Amino acid sequence: MSRKISPFVLVAGVASRKISRFFFLASFTTFTVLGFSSVREGAEAQERRGSGSDRPNIIMIVGDDMGYSDLGAYGSEIPTPNLDDLAKQGMMFTNFHTAPACSPTRSMLLTGVNNHLAGLGTMDHRIAPSQKDKPGYEGYLNDRVVSVATLLRDAGYNTYMTGKWHLGESEGHRPHERGFEKTFVMLEGGGNHYNTYGFSGHKPINTYMKNGQNLEKLPEGFYSTKTYTDEMINFIESDRQDGKPFFAYLAYTAPHAPFQAPQEYIEKYMGKYDAGWDVIRAQRFENQKELNLIPEYLELPPRWPMVDPWNSLSAEERRIQAKKMAIYAAMIDYMDETVGRFLDYLKETGEYDNSIIIFFSDNGGSDHDKAEEVKDWLEEIGFDNSYENMGNGDSFVSFGHEWAQVITTPHWAAKSTQAEGGVRGAFFMAFPGVIQPGSRSDAFTSVLDMTPTLLEYAGVRHPGTTYNGRTIHGMEGKSMRPILEGWAQRIYGENEPIAFELYGTVNKALYMGDWKILKLGDRPWGRGNNESWKLFNLRSDPRELVDLSQEYPLLLQRMVSYYNQYEQSVGFVPALTE
Repeated sequence: MSRKISPFVLVAGVASRKISRFFFLASFTTFTVLGFSSVREGAEAQERRGSGSDRPNIIMIVGDDMGYSDLGAYGSEIPTPNLDDLAKQGMMFTNFHTAPACSPTRSMLLTGVNNHLAGLGTMDHRIAPSQKDKPGYEGYLNDRVVSVATLLRDAGYNTYMTGKWHLGESEGHRPHERGFEKTFVMLEGGGNHYNTYGFSGHKPINTYMKNGQNLEKLPEGFYSTKTYTDEMINFIESDRQDGKPFFAYLAYTAPHAPFQAPQEYIEKYMGKYDAGWDVIRAQRFENQKELNLIPEYLELPPRWPMVDPWNSLSAEERRIQAKKMAIYAAMIDYMDETVGRFLDYLKETGEYDNSIIIFFSDNGGSDHDKAEEVKDWLEEIGFDNSYENMGNGDSFVSFGHEWAQVITTPHWAAKSTQAEGGVRGAFFMAFPGVIQPGSRSDAFTSVLDMTPTLLEYAGVRHPGTTYNGRTIHGMEGKSMRPILEGWAQRIYGENEPIAFELYGTVNKALYMGDWKILKLGDRPWGRGNNESWKLFNLRSDPRELVDLSQEYPLLLQRMVSYYNQYEQSVGFVPALTE
């Protein structure tokens, strides 16, 4: 059956052929437009045949805590041929932004609504006394948003999810209750890749569910990346004859700590990182220049102040640190190979050519050396972090700032911060016959734009501000279709501000054109409440090294004013202990 993609624009649930001006609302959408500009009337996607459907399958693959430079296509020494090829088959983005941490990103990903309005104004484990019971700080995906899975399900899609949920563990807030019909999920935010152990003694055992039922035992031979992929293939295969399109959300927990991988994959990287973080970072930086990801004139940023030179370490310290990175690389290698297996399945079953396929990471690379933090608990449960056992299922390996500076190259800072190292990630999307292979966009986009994009390609209208009799927030992101199909170079105007905040501490950012203001108070990156706003031009300085606030005081003042309006519009609550 041939199909045409409807050209309607999603504006608060109303189909419109043309938007002549932007409509600013009294919420966060004061700064972000519902819908997009530069929509070509009557535009049609190339007709193709699918598996009994005139609507595309939608496949969303998400890595966990992966750094900007961790794929070959973004400068890595780790061979990732399958993901690199997928990037070449579609459009690769260099200026895509997430939240600084997993739950807030996932809340925006699945709704198109700012994390403060969706219930994740902070992480569930960081809700301060001042934020408790406040709207937007529920710590789970609240009822004032509707998920893209729900809307696609209502429109006749089969909806599947495997992997990490981290948007609520209690009744009413789990994935099978938020639009996913078939699920194999871990509810928590992190855990062992071989068994049910959690991330700390506060929650030693994780909860796994399949199709709404608790799992007492994991499948034989469980390894997170392998099993999540196997289960997704099984779900798709089980419904393949019904002729319906599907939405598949494959949320890997790799390469999130603890770093664990099959030994044969770890062995591939033993010795590869003996040169140390200084050398590997410089190599990635030069690779990015060769790939035209960063300007040729940029110089390698200084080593982070808390990072020691590699050569200052003892031989034993270097041996341990090199193996940590080897295990991390092995996890990415295995993930790439498994994605390749999944894509082969889609091709063998005839689904690939009728599928939108997306890959990105939920936030920037992590510098959180969790193993050091929970070492007493690890001893209590009998884990073995000896050099020989590192990477096995009864070990818990992680790294800190040192390797984090490598994986976030060329950017500043890491996960949990609004600096580019914490929020800018690899992202690409392929859609055979629609998105030009080998294309690239340097335009600002964010995870907020994902749901509007997917709904438009599926021909599904967002309900606006009411769903099933309850009041909800309208989408704030924009469809990326104009960029993806070459109608426009950008979806946000030069003077259009987009703001983000997390935790209620001093962790704030606002983007406008090529400009960004940033305020980081959390140590070691800032000075707490005494931190001042900084102004950067990301086009010329993606490293955030040159503060231009003194040179452009009026621009800074204007952008800070926009940011203050954003905080008011989303109900920002500072994190206070009393």
